[in-house]
Amino acid sequence: MGKCMLKSSRLKGYIKIKGKLSTKNLRRLCEKNKTEEQVLVIHSEDVPYEDYFPNAFTVTKRKTRQADLHVDLFYRDIAKLEKGKYGTIICTGLLEHVPDPQRLIDDIYDLLPPDGKLILSASAVFSIHEGPNDYFHFTPFGIRELLKGWSRVEVYGSSQPFETIGILLQRILLQCEIRSRIIRALVSVLARHASRLDKFISAQYYIRNPKTEETRIDSMMPSNVFVEAVK
Repeated sequence: MGKCMLKSSRLKGYIKIKGKLSTKNLRRLCEKNKTEEQVLVIHSEDVPYEDYFPNAFTVTKRKTRQADLHVDLFYRDIAKLEKGKYGTIICTGLLEHVPDPQRLIDDIYDLLPPDGKLILSASAVFSIHEGPNDYFHFTPFGIRELLKGWSRVEVYGSSQPFETIGILLQRILLQCEIRSRIIRALVSVLARHASRLDKFISAQYYIRNPKTEETRIDSMMPSNVFVEAVK
């Protein structure tokens, strides 16, 4: 990935950030599920999917992006695609940007053949972005409710708590005007190194008390939730 240059109109210089930390996590998801089989990639904008899915059919709402199919703002047009053609569907960074996420999930379900697989990523503890079309951020429990009719659903966090803090610090640099160049540099350093503190966390829970095996969770503060589901 190229370097992302941040600049405020009130600053004379630049602070450089070597790529978005949240995109690094998404690359992990793609690497885990990479295949040379035909897949349907919905909302193909976050990573260079051809590195992981070279035979993908790509769908996006952005007319300025190269894709195999351009659709409406909320991706209702995907319901018109041929059903059962793609055994795997990748959908990342989209679920939070549609006003009816259950409809999107149901449309994807209808497109998949029996035992077809969905790879999904959606915002959890993340900044408001691409407003005003940023409607929902999801917990693992909310995601399971949306996919309750699927035969198998695995949901896990994209990042650990301190890594998430680093991602949010970087989003502050991306989305806020900060007058002090020194402060911008400090926040950039903190963003890059916050994840090192995650090695000191021995367990995480979705409730304060009681801290039991039943209340453990893989990440209580993920920037995104990742999903691998089978129809």
